[in-house]
Amino acid sequence: MFKRSLFTALGAIALTLGMTTPALACGGFFCFTQPVDQSAERILYVHENGKITLHVQISYKGDDQNFSWVLPLSKAPLKTADGKDLAVGSDTIFQRLEQYTSPTFYLNWKQNGTCNGPQCYAEDATRGGPGGTKNGGVEVLAQDSVGPYDYALLQGSSGTDIVNWLNENKFVQPTSTVPLIQSYAQKSYVFLALKLKKDSSAGDLVPVSITVAEDSPCLPIRLTALATQPDMPIVAWFLDKSRAIPKNYLHVELNEAAVDWLTNGGNYKSVVSKAVDQGSGHAFLTEMAKKTSDIPIPFANPQWDVSKLSGITDPAKFLATMFAMQLPSSTQMQNLIKKYIKKPAEFSAVSDSEFYNCIQNTGSGMTDAMCKKYVDAAVAAGFDGAALAADLDLLVFKPLQTLDVQYKAAGWLTRMYTTLSAEEMTKDPTFAVNPDLPEVGQQHTADAEPICEAGSNQASQVKITFKDGFVLTVPVDKNGQNNCGYYYNSVSLQSAATNTVAGGGQPLGKLQVLEETGAPIAIDQSAADKVDAELNKAVLGKQSLSAAFLATLPKVTWNAHTSSAVTPPTASSSSDGGCTTGPHGSLAGLAALLLGALAAVGLVRNRKRP
Repeated sequence: MFKRSLFTALGAIALTLGMTTPALACGGFFCFTQPVDQSAERILYVHENGKITLHVQISYKGDDQNFSWVLPLSKAPLKTADGKDLAVGSDTIFQRLEQYTSPTFYLNWKQNGTCNGPQCYAEDATRGGPGGTKNGGVEVLAQDSVGPYDYALLQGSSGTDIVNWLNENKFVQPTSTVPLIQSYAQKSYVFLALKLKKDSSAGDLVPVSITVAEDSPCLPIRLTALATQPDMPIVAWFLDKSRAIPKNYLHVELNEAAVDWLTNGGNYKSVVSKAVDQGSGHAFLTEMAKKTSDIPIPFANPQWDVSKLSGITDPAKFLATMFAMQLPSSTQMQNLIKKYIKKPAEFSAVSDSEFYNCIQNTGSGMTDAMCKKYVDAAVAAGFDGAALAADLDLLVFKPLQTLDVQYKAAGWLTRMYTTLSAEEMTKDPTFAVNPDLPEVGQQHTADAEPICEAGSNQASQVKITFKDGFVLTVPVDKNGQNNCGYYYNSVSLQSAATNTVAGGGQPLGKLQVLEETGAPIAIDQSAADKVDAELNKAVLGKQSLSAAFLATLPKVTWNAHTSSAVTPPTASSSSDGGCTTGPHGSLAGLAALLLGALAAVGLVRNRKRP
């Protein structure tokens, strides 16, 4: 089940001029309250007709002019309809994906006399041309701009020459990136570099999409190690004909008894991270895998029509029309509105929610003296409705409408999750599909029975029965007794909770290898390092583990509920570590999030797995 955000009432007091405004129900674009985990990197791969389109969300904190981002690609990206090498997209893509695919943990409560457990309920969710120019050993294949970005497409054999060119052209890169850039350059990779335009700021950052003629995605993660946090969450979605699998990484399933169900998975990230560590440090968890027909996600709305907006010159009417069209509420939408409908300094103490929602309601026909002042101030500051309509078409309508068509045509949507620290970013994950694997649901349930002490009708313990028959009795925090919020919090990838549930056992439930056909292959935890090293040789279209190799592995004796604590194996490093070419199509190609290319270096902190 998914807990939807609830809109609250808008404050009724204007902080400027001492005047009052009517109490408005918060139903505008600045009521957006869906929490976003900024620490997680998100990427969507769409595979169709021998091409993969990559959508990647870019997060950045720091000096606007120091932002840069570099993406290694095995070949030049395909041109867009307007001749660009990449397109800008909508953060609503990831908002929708999170909304419909995030894991949830829900307890089915049984009555136990007058002993009361929590009674909480939640709603259901369902310019450069080909040829290029030579410049100091670097071939510049293209230089252009799109959305808020200037970009360059480069190729060269020397990591030093490439990094020097990037720095000379303000795509700021630390010298520490040279060896890793060199490792990709030696394979004749091309490099896509982004920076913000002079008139843009970090608030203008939007997702980007790149299309490459490939059959299988690869995520070149090694550069990210230069500027990452410990246990960086990575969420990857795959639209393909079948369920997606990690090709050269292990696969884990969680021991759900290690999850804190009484906080709806408040320790979820920690449990996943520890399970991945027990699986060699190179492993993914499948959080959801379903046929797209079974999980319809409305990326676009048939009511959207940019022509109904482009001729509007009144900001109030523009906002009201946007809202009537049911355009999505998101951080990106808020930034666009603030860019074109400016809030003058005299109203700086007024919240964005009050200022813009008041303007929107004025456009809907409501009349109020204070709201009229907001509208007049916005008009005086200048409003270009045609430019805002053009940006909405570029950043919202087109990418969401295109993805909506692709989603309906695709067979499966898979969501995978892992956490990686710098010392684990030694090989680039590659992915394939397996048509024989079953669906994986994102909604987790267990049965719960409250237990009360004598003379009390409030539960001090809860007996939880899991689907595998395991029974666990856990104490109820006294601060959480009779407190509904304690028992139903949405899963957070950046939760502060770091402990597993006492008595639940080890975080790692099952360790597996997923091949491109057939059922999962069970692996004992003691063989995690050995199997991880063998998977370094994985090639698309071929069995990753031979029968001879499987015969050398120990019998699976791992039982998460009874295994004593183990020291996780050290993540093995690959002899190559990069995306490689297989006989059935290139695994290289799809680059993902390269935060190591950001100027915010110095964030690397080594950690030892407990």
